Amino acid sequence: MSATQGRVLLAVSAQTRGRVLACLAGYEFAWARTEVEVRAALCTGRFDLAVVGSHFDESHTFDIVRELRHADPGLRIVCVRGRPFPGALGHSTMKAFRTACEAEGVCAVIDLLDYPEDDASNRAIRALFERQLLAASPPAA
Repeated sequence: MSATQGRVLLAVSAQTRGRVLACLAGYEFAWARTEVEVRAALCTGRFDLAVVGSHFDESHTFDIVRELRHADPGLRIVCVRGRPFPGALGHSTMKAFRTACEAEGVCAVIDLLDYPEDDASNRAIRALFERQLLAASPPAA
């Protein structure tokens, strides 16, 4: 899949952005750092995939997921954790995050901390994102 086949909205922290960009090199992106920037990006046209970070805009992850879902009910949304939760309980916290994401209709949750920062891991993460892009419904004619 190439950039002409998928447009991606990145609503992730600056720390997570670099890793996601490395995994999805070649796609067309819009990067939003705040809720206001997400709304502005949504006005620029349809996205095929939204990637929302667990630490987005001071932990407004689920507000953004709900807003994205309202704006485009068919949008494929993937949540990612790119850095540890502060003071987290580890596995239990991630499990709760995953459960909450599923309850909000998120298509997939990717814990980037499960993957070393190397080319093989980035290809594996890219495959997870591309699975969601391939499942994205085509825009209405």
